[in-house]
Amino acid sequence: MKGLFTIAAVLLLLSCSKKKNKVVLHLTGAFNRPFVLKRVSVGETSSKQIDSAVPRSVRDSFVYYLPVSEPAIYRIHFQYKPIEISFIADSSDIDIYYNYTTGEYHFVNSPASEEWRLFQQHQAALAGEERKLWTLSKDSAATQVDSLIRESYNRNFHFADTVTNPALFLLAYNVIDYGSDYRGLQAFIGNAARRFPHHKGVQELVSNTLDYVRIFNSPLKLGDTLPRLSMLDINGRNIEIGPSSGKYTLIDFWSTWCDDCRPFLEAKRAAWKRWGAGPFAIISVAIDAERDAWVSVTRHERNLWPQIIDEKMWAGPVARTLRFDSIPFNFLIDPNGRIVAKGIAADSLDKTLSSFLK
Repeated sequence: MKGLFTIAAVLLLLSCSKKKNKVVLHLTGAFNRPFVLKRVSVGETSSKQIDSAVPRSVRDSFVYYLPVSEPAIYRIHFQYKPIEISFIADSSDIDIYYNYTTGEYHFVNSPASEEWRLFQQHQAALAGEERKLWTLSKDSAATQVDSLIRESYNRNFHFADTVTNPALFLLAYNVIDYGSDYRGLQAFIGNAARRFPHHKGVQELVSNTLDYVRIFNSPLKLGDTLPRLSMLDINGRNIEIGPSSGKYTLIDFWSTWCDDCRPFLEAKRAAWKRWGAGPFAIISVAIDAERDAWVSVTRHERNLWPQIIDEKMWAGPVARTLRFDSIPFNFLIDPNGRIVAKGIAADSLDKTLSSFLK
């Protein structure tokens, strides 16, 4: 486990750590609970593991010396806990206190990290109020829920638009959703470029986002030929995301975290059962950063058509080549690769296929 030091050992190495930020992780109740520390990339499309460790007592501490560079995002993830602790190494001497039993944590001497924690805490409280109100069957409850949703939505934008730490902005950007309002997104990201002109991470995000806007402002249309793209499937075979010989092909985009994608599973199975032995094929493509979760779900479902994942999600080749910006989504292409239908609803799939597969 590289980079892992006990408190005692680190005291002997201080002379070698003058140009790094010291971060001490104080754990309570995490005995024998493995965790990893990662540095997260721009847009959270990838991460670099810094260390992994297993606490050997009920109260344990780990010390890390992180590079002094432009503000960056780090994340601590425990193997058996859904919670992830995101922080920013924004000072030379940071303490992180985490209680594994209660899930509570806080930061000392890391203003940006603590600001992010408190913001998330407030948003979680709003979400909790929403869930309570949904249990009431009154019109007034629905009005209150709408008000809370708007408040949470507006707070996301206000927070991202007012933070002063560029790495904190990168964290906040992940909760911003402009949907298909590309003009609004372009204005927002342009403002970020002016606020943080010297931060490489923010400038990279700006460049990627403007590229994203250009791509998704010109979606593929009915009658267009689907661009050719090859990816490896779950078994390591090279699969062309495009026309199958002599067949109509449904190319379906989904994710393990997408609740709205679930209704399409039964629709696809019904279509496969009815048409799969004939001039029809399906290719399912997951837009998902969690490969392990995707493998688990896919193996459990045991569908017979090709299964592919693009772990880079919206920054990956699938979304950028095929130019769609949300899931669930799909294309139906004819044997020549022309798009004959797209964005087919789950309850319309059979009717749509029947009009082509006669």
